[in-house]
Amino acid sequence: MKTLFTNASIYSPERLWADSLAVCDGRIFEIGSKAKLMGLKHRGFKVIDLKRNVVLPGFIDSHLHLLSTGYNLLSIDLSGIDSLDKASSLISKTAKKLASGHWLIGRGWDKNLWADDMPDRAILDRASPNNPAMFHSKDGHMLWVNSAVLKLCGIYRNTPDPPGGSIGRDSDGKPTGILFENACELVTSKIPEPSIDLKIKALRKAVKKLNGLGIVGISDCDGYTNRLSLFKQAQEKDILSLRVFMMLAPDDVNAASSLGLKTGFGDDFLNIGCLKLYMDGSLGSQTAWMFSHYLGKTDNLGVSTMSNDELEMYFEKTHIQRISLAIHAIGDRANSELLKFFGRKYAISKKLGLKHRIEHAQVLRKSDIPKFKKYNVAVSVQPIHIIADRDLADKHWGKRAKYAYPYSMLLKAGAQMGFGSDSPIEDPNPFMGIYSAVARKKPGEDRPAWYPEQKLTVKQAVKAYTVGSADICGWQGKSGILAEGARADFVVISDDIFRIKPDEIPDIKVLATVVDGRVVYNDRSFIL
Repeated sequence: MKTLFTNASIYSPERLWADSLAVCDGRIFEIGSKAKLMGLKHRGFKVIDLKRNVVLPGFIDSHLHLLSTGYNLLSIDLSGIDSLDKASSLISKTAKKLASGHWLIGRGWDKNLWADDMPDRAILDRASPNNPAMFHSKDGHMLWVNSAVLKLCGIYRNTPDPPGGSIGRDSDGKPTGILFENACELVTSKIPEPSIDLKIKALRKAVKKLNGLGIVGISDCDGYTNRLSLFKQAQEKDILSLRVFMMLAPDDVNAASSLGLKTGFGDDFLNIGCLKLYMDGSLGSQTAWMFSHYLGKTDNLGVSTMSNDELEMYFEKTHIQRISLAIHAIGDRANSELLKFFGRKYAISKKLGLKHRIEHAQVLRKSDIPKFKKYNVAVSVQPIHIIADRDLADKHWGKRAKYAYPYSMLLKAGAQMGFGSDSPIEDPNPFMGIYSAVARKKPGEDRPAWYPEQKLTVKQAVKAYTVGSADICGWQGKSGILAEGARADFVVISDDIFRIKPDEIPDIKVLATVVDGRVVYNDRSFIL
């Protein structure tokens, strides 16, 4: 397919502005001026007028849970609900529509929005008396379940806490219905496997939503096993209209090794990613692993969810197969321990060409920031957490928040950084992420930027959401740029992001998204 997109303001972090872009067989054939390229229409190129709108490289979300995003669009979403009563009412209404015995599953509850603090099984028993009910917290590090689930999963007073997790208990030692960190697996491992039809439906929903936001590629960080087969089916059904760097779950490693799969293996749309592991919990659950205690909680340093022996074991399993590691670390100690580990493994990783990643890196010690470049460790961050977690970080970390989400310092230290959203935990809209990195406060908020010395420029933020994310997925020179020979993945937007005020960035509309030279989304108001 040959197309000439013209009459636009085309921007790429790697080149000067242009007004026309020619595409042939999914690649950028030529980029330049309309006067120079219009002759291509006589060589079979279809001409599409972009009506003087701005074109950027398509966004690449460096940390997103694809299937979970789809499931979230199909399930009960408690995001933003500001009271336990309102959440209970919504759950009750939904439960009444379900056949008795069917699992009721949702996500998004945030104890930090509820004056009651932590929910319990009794509330969920009343809201869902005839169905096992399970709700992931907003940050994904806690589960809220009813008594039916506790019974089905064999969780009782005498059930021990698993390593790296805990069962919430009342004063009598009885489970409260809240599970923390690795204890969540006591339930999630027992959930009935969704049908292939439901998985495909969830994927279709998620991909459609992401394409509508200008997203052309992702690092998929879901922990579901056997996703490779599912994604191949989605490809065959022409559903996968974005590129996927698929992280491996621990249970996938043996199968990947036996097949000889390594990081980067695959085709233009589906690549094997890193092995995804967890070093600690989250800020929202106060389980991120810290050097010093959470303010007001002298007995809480967070949770280390993986021992050094386990970390060594995973490295030994994967490095021979040339599979890189991508490890979740939020607290300053979790990040410091990981950087120390990657420092010890630097020589062998360099020899094998392995690029390891730390996911989130939400709060760091100043002395650890240069180590990302020193040990060739990429950092995948989610700027929307800045505005979502600002108050929590101040409340629980105090002065340590000076080094929370320190993106300017990371860039100045030479870190290789990509932007993402952590969807469905946060909104996957890249413009909200870019705004958050640039403004460091909520839109319309009447208070100063949070640690303004860590603000990025719009160009830096756009680059992190395009070139930066592409590079940490191993797509250097292929994605995240608009240049001859690169993948023809781009987004047409309603406003010039480089000229409008920062507060206007969240209101930018995606007019069209092009992947592999094909229009996969266009706004109803924008007729191509």
